[in-house]
Amino acid sequence: MTGLNRRRLIAAAGAALAGSALPRGARAQAAYPTRPISLIVAFAAGGGTDVAARSIARYMEKHLGGGASIGVVNRPGAGGEIGWTAVAQAAPDGYTIGFINAPAIAAMTVEKQTRFTMDSFDPIGNLVYDAGILAVHKDSAFQNVADMVAFARANPGALTVGTTGGSGNSEHLALLQLQRLADIRINHAPFGGTAPMRTALLGRHIPVGAFNLSEGVEQVREGQLRVLGVMAEQRQSIAPDLPTFREQGIDLVAGSSRGIVGPRGIPAPILARLREAVRASMHDPEYVQAAQRASIPLRYMDGTEYQAFITRMTAEMRAIWQATPWR
Repeated sequence: MTGLNRRRLIAAAGAALAGSALPRGARAQAAYPTRPISLIVAFAAGGGTDVAARSIARYMEKHLGGGASIGVVNRPGAGGEIGWTAVAQAAPDGYTIGFINAPAIAAMTVEKQTRFTMDSFDPIGNLVYDAGILAVHKDSAFQNVADMVAFARANPGALTVGTTGGSGNSEHLALLQLQRLADIRINHAPFGGTAPMRTALLGRHIPVGAFNLSEGVEQVREGQLRVLGVMAEQRQSIAPDLPTFREQGIDLVAGSSRGIVGPRGIPAPILARLREAVRASMHDPEYVQAAQRASIPLRYMDGTEYQAFITRMTAEMRAIWQATPWR
């Protein structure tokens, strides 16, 4: 055996011995992931959160490497509580992660006793900030926000507006703000997700729907729906022709963020791998182009920034609840 081969053999043996000397947990973390990862979505298939999850999953697989596999699991019900509880109560091993939607999840922990708190999660990264909209069927008599407000003011409590979740979700909170700003009363009709609410709006079973811009922009482009107003500070790049509420004299800014978390206590090396996979995905030109084609309004926050956002949002929900409880 030559000297070079002998040195290679000794080095390989040393590496093998070093690996076998590692504790089992450390070896598992170094090899992560060794089995499929479940990405829980707390809403039905077809909504904005589901689309965002399925769009990012394969890019996270790419940037995790090693043949990583991520499966999207829809766990709808109770305005998101079922899916979010499943994430919070999962083993903190990096094999169950999930999307959360703020402010809806923060509002839920404020208004009632849940089996999780916002401290039950390890933030991985925020992907999306999606402005709220009010939309109507293409044949609606309402042409703009002023038309809708005039009707609601003349007929207190007669105008029904559908939302994608229950009381305390982002759209419901936006409607509470709108009622205060415009001095009107609205009848809130909660649905179990975006798809059924959008179906009801397209079928003219409800006159107005409140949801996120990305969830309705395709139907707007196809001429099936008309947006009365976008709840954003300025016009959005995915739909620059749509006017904001501010442009129409009502200072209403509201929306929903969508980000990825895991159960609290994920080992630091695994959490770092997940955070890096999200960061790399969000800067992957192919993913950015795919998100633009799918009308996903990206807004990346890393784990630290996302944690600060969640903390601030939760405090805001507590303040709103104390001033005007929404249940």
